[in-house]
Amino acid sequence: MKNFFLKIFGGPVVHGHRTLSAWKLGLGFLVGVLIIGWGVFNKAQVTTWLHPGETIKVNFASDYRLRPYFSQVKIAYVPVGMVTGVEQKDDGTAMVDVKLYNGSRDRLGSEPSATIRPTTILGGNYFLDLEPGGDRGRFNDEVIPVTRAHLPVELDKVAKALQPDALAGMKGTVVKFDETLAGGGTAALQRLAADAPSSLGPTGEVLDALRGTDPNHDLTNVVSGFEATARELAEPKGRLDSILSDLAATSAVFGNRSQDFSATLDELPDSLHTADRGLHRLNKTLDVLQDTASDIRPSARELDKTLKHLDPVIKRARPVVSDLRDVLDDARPLLENLVDNTSDLDDVLRDLKGPVLDRVNGRISDLILGSFHGSGPYAQTSTDKPVFEELGYAVADLDRATIQTKDGSGIAFQPMPQPEPGENVIQNNGQGRGETLERSVVDPLRINPPIQSPGTPPHASPGHPQLLPMMGGEGK
Repeated sequence: MKNFFLKIFGGPVVHGHRTLSAWKLGLGFLVGVLIIGWGVFNKAQVTTWLHPGETIKVNFASDYRLRPYFSQVKIAYVPVGMVTGVEQKDDGTAMVDVKLYNGSRDRLGSEPSATIRPTTILGGNYFLDLEPGGDRGRFNDEVIPVTRAHLPVELDKVAKALQPDALAGMKGTVVKFDETLAGGGTAALQRLAADAPSSLGPTGEVLDALRGTDPNHDLTNVVSGFEATARELAEPKGRLDSILSDLAATSAVFGNRSQDFSATLDELPDSLHTADRGLHRLNKTLDVLQDTASDIRPSARELDKTLKHLDPVIKRARPVVSDLRDVLDDARPLLENLVDNTSDLDDVLRDLKGPVLDRVNGRISDLILGSFHGSGPYAQTSTDKPVFEELGYAVADLDRATIQTKDGSGIAFQPMPQPEPGENVIQNNGQGRGETLERSVVDPLRINPPIQSPGTPPHASPGHPQLLPMMGGEGK
């Protein structure tokens, strides 16, 4: 160190020793004083240089009295940085360089805003106030745009914007306020100040309760939630206005239907009483359901197995259902034509309903369902069974009478010659077998009026019985 000092401020060698140069010492002292004086006068700049941090930019409409290395940067009125430069741009705006100390940028959020504020109410000195916004976290952009950079609104500008009548009204307000204080308002304020300390304790407890169970985060989360809610209501532009307009329309509807709402409120107690009774009944139903639930569970388990087996069936049935669509498409024209056919069928049924069904339900039904008692030549032929059973036996005998050969089908039938008078033949109901067979072949079956019971006069003409004897039947 000594050698270094002598090398800088050393002078001539006297008696073998290096001496100090007076003019070098004076010059060094002068330079040191200048450096110390510059450092004192630029303490903020030097401190900002030495303090670690990050630099961002803010685009204002104008610089508005911001001074580099003099105007502070604050968050919630706590200094967190310094303005390091102000540059006027060609479009008339000002680009302000801001150095933030370590950790301050992480508190700005994704969309912070900046405002130039006066240090005092009278102005003079100004600082840059950064307000966190957007999502919580770090601000990763380099520039806060001019849309989120605001200039201060000072009292003199507000006064200039007011009309003379408004200014006179403000003066009158101040005068009236002074008169209020003079007329007893001062004593009221003093009583308020005297009573305030007793209420500050409960107020502090309320404020502590508002901080939640986690004072370091709960209130912050609530404020952040309100901020996010406000941002959603404000963006896109006009959403809040539309909500308020809809609210106004809703309020108008409520006002116009006030009588209906009044009637509804009048009927509400009865409705609540009815609902209470219904809930009591529902409670009983739920109790019964709870009791039966244990019995239903096994069925539900079996139903689960059924559904498992039903899945493959549905899978196999899917192609059938798919093909059924084509069938339905093809059946549509048939159904459309069926409308016209049903109209024609209606006429047929109308004709069939008249004499045909009357005759079937009358004479034919009586003949088929009744028993047979012969008359005339067949007076000794009768049966207690219904005629349709005898017809069944006759058809069965006819079936047995048919034969099948290699040459085709045939009937095993042997006609008999007409006997001569006086010839002995097998009689059937008092007549010869040949005559009975001839009548069976020649005379067709004639349907006459309903068979009368024995003892009533028959309506059939002689020689034409109501029903021919049954071959091979069980008639008497």
